[in-house]
Amino acid sequence: MLASSKRKAFLIICFFMLFLIILGKTTSFAIVPPTDEFYVNDSANLLSEDLEKYIVETNVTLNQKTGAQIVVVTVNSLEGQSLEEYATELFRECGIGDATKNNGVLLLLALEEREFRIEVGYGLEGALTDGKTGRIQDEYIIPYLREDNWNEGVRNGYSKILEEVANEYQVDVGEITAVKGTTVSEPLDFFTSTILPIAFFVAVIAFRIYAASHGILIVGGRGGFSSGSSHHSSGGFFGGGGSSGGGGSSRRF
Repeated sequence: MLASSKRKAFLIICFFMLFLIILGKTTSFAIVPPTDEFYVNDSANLLSEDLEKYIVETNVTLNQKTGAQIVVVTVNSLEGQSLEEYATELFRECGIGDATKNNGVLLLLALEEREFRIEVGYGLEGALTDGKTGRIQDEYIIPYLREDNWNEGVRNGYSKILEEVANEYQVDVGEITAVKGTTVSEPLDFFTSTILPIAFFVAVIAFRIYAASHGILIVGGRGGFSSGSSHHSSGGFFGGGGSSGGGGSSRRF
């Protein structure tokens, strides 16, 4: 009797998690479209022309040598969506990074919510772990954003990410200068930062095991977030069709 109850509880959890996964894959949000420059979309009008030029030019060099792309986006509001949902959908729609290497990175600043996220493609999750992107935010981005110094926060954060990606591929993309701000340390809620991700991971793995043992076909998978050809802008540069599964870090400022 006890074993039967556990089995039912297990199945309920698995199917609930599957429902959330399917819902997440089919929900489309009103996100900002890529610009002709692709590598930067300052829809909140926070960045200087010089910074935008720097982001585009260094990206062109990086992309030519590695296929990697680092896209910077600022938005006035997330329109009620969570930062993580918005970033994942935006990453998918833009197809950031090479479709095979999945080596894209998204830097997203939400002005009204005062939140920042670094979203990392699968292919760079070893070089840009969640912990490392969190430290980059704490040291190079958030100190500036808390003072409403958008330009310096984005410039230094982008430069540090660019440096890490260039080092990963051992390529020269020109001189990179990333200046630390005053380090901030803001511990995350233990349930949000630790328990919830672990529970989600275990539930997904458990469902996959159950599905495999019962002959259930799972549609999608790691490539499910890829946008394929993501040429939404009218000209200029484009995404390579890269994908992300939600790796990275988020911070409030």
